[in-house]
Amino acid sequence: MQAVMETTFDLVYLISVITIGILMVRASSGKSRQFTIFGWMAIILGGGDSFHLIPRVIALCTTGLDHYTAVLGVGKVVTSVTMTIFYVLLYYVWRERYQIRQHRSLTGIVYLLAAARIVLCLLPQNQWTAENPPEVWGIWRNIPFALLGIVVIILFFRSAGGDRIMRSAICG
Repeated sequence: MQAVMETTFDLVYLISVITIGILMVRASSGKSRQFTIFGWMAIILGGGDSFHLIPRVIALCTTGLDHYTAVLGVGKVVTSVTMTIFYVLLYYVWRERYQIRQHRSLTGIVYLLAAARIVLCLLPQNQWTAENPPEVWGIWRNIPFALLGIVVIILFFRSAGGDRIMRSAICG
């Protein structure tokens, strides 16, 4: 039952997100930079996830996950890198949405966190293709990723007036 349900979900997800991304990019040509970035985010997200999900679908429908450890590990690396790129693009959506033209140091922080995440993901100590990769490297490589996500969340929250909403909720 897991093979049928998970395979169906994974394939519907991949086809949907990549198709929507392509349609967004095509529809936005020259019209909305923010819409174009969202389209590319969807394509990159689906494309990266396909490196992990397609081998997973094949494994579930054939001999099982334990026979695809190395391929699934490589897929996880690709997914990890593309998720990082996804967050960098989301930062650029914020810049576009709120017409931010300054903040070079903030852009530097975003790139530094993304680079740190990607470098940590590519280190051999992760042992991505091993049957039981070390958990500690999962923590190390996710620290800059979590920080990047927090930075992006705070930027959107503050720019959307979240500070004002929180103050009025707390102060009545």
